[in-house]
Amino acid sequence: MLLTYAIGDVHGRRDLLSALLAAIRSDAGSRRLRIIFLGDLIDRGPESRQCLDLVIRTLAEFPGSRLILGNHEEFLLRSIEKTGDREAAARRWLPNGGVATLRSYGFDETDPVDQIAVRLSRDFPSHISALRAADWMVETKTHVFVHAGIDPDTPLSQQNPETTRWIRERFLGHPGPFAKIVVHGHTITASALPELYPGRIAIDTGAVHSGHLTCAVFDGDAPVRFIATDDHSEIVQTVAVRPLDCR
Repeated sequence: MLLTYAIGDVHGRRDLLSALLAAIRSDAGSRRLRIIFLGDLIDRGPESRQCLDLVIRTLAEFPGSRLILGNHEEFLLRSIEKTGDREAAARRWLPNGGVATLRSYGFDETDPVDQIAVRLSRDFPSHISALRAADWMVETKTHVFVHAGIDPDTPLSQQNPETTRWIRERFLGHPGPFAKIVVHGHTITASALPELYPGRIAIDTGAVHSGHLTCAVFDGDAPVRFIATDDHSEIVQTVAVRPLDCR
């Protein structure tokens, strides 16, 4: 596998993402690398728009890098689509962190939904294009990268993209191995650190609350390792974890 850094849920913490990307560049040195963003770049934190700007630049800087659509990006897209009930989609999105995203774009939650949709599409076309072009799964010989998880009863080739953005209990509680090791975010780890389970690696470390934004580092046959921000001491640390039993 190409030197790969998979980054968990950012949720509007552009400050942490900037620090983590700087640490990734330092860690990789002159080696060729790619970055996989596992989704939920937006909502809850204060700088969703700025996070998307940074991610788009990063995808261009490191060819082969990928963006996976998270359920929070799905909220946004459903709220601006021409078809469907924008009002209903917005009623789900805004209480789940969407208000912070609107404010980062200079909107107010009291603005009409149709007006927001038109202005987002008109004024930030690169953001909307990047989200619409995002992947829902990235697969290698040994690993599969998704936002939330996979259906444990369905082959990888038959997974439903929406399931991979939203699933929780049936995936998290699977005692298993899976066909490949699943690298995912979506559900904040209890420790606010990356956690290893049989068949999966969880790297949503609750950045918006904990200050820990984590990436998992995959370097050939070497064991996975982690780099995480720590905004209490304003440094980036390499994190070691031990394998855990399945929940």
